[in-house]
Amino acid sequence: MNENKQLGPTQVRHVAALARLQISDEELGRIEHDLKAILQHVDRLRDVDVDGVEPLNSPHGHCSRLHPDVPQTPLSAEAVMAMAPAREGDYISVPKVLDGGGAA
Repeated sequence: MNENKQLGPTQVRHVAALARLQISDEELGRIEHDLKAILQHVDRLRDVDVDGVEPLNSPHGHCSRLHPDVPQTPLSAEAVMAMAPAREGDYISVPKVLDGGGAA
């Protein structure tokens, strides 16, 4: 739990910047408290004895692939374009997500 002592407003703002989040001064204290609680929980998990416990790929006990991997004929370009929610000429139009295009 010693890492939590080093978590302060500067580190919280840094994490927020990495996540491309803008936080107000009013939110800073609450978020710092929440992050410290999360890190304390992770520290507690480090103390759990997991010797002999097999790692899980899924908690549901099944594989994510539900059908055999058999090659199939791909959709035609026309079929794909017909399903597209927005188009620009011969291309599918999607929202910009890089270079400041996100809504965060």
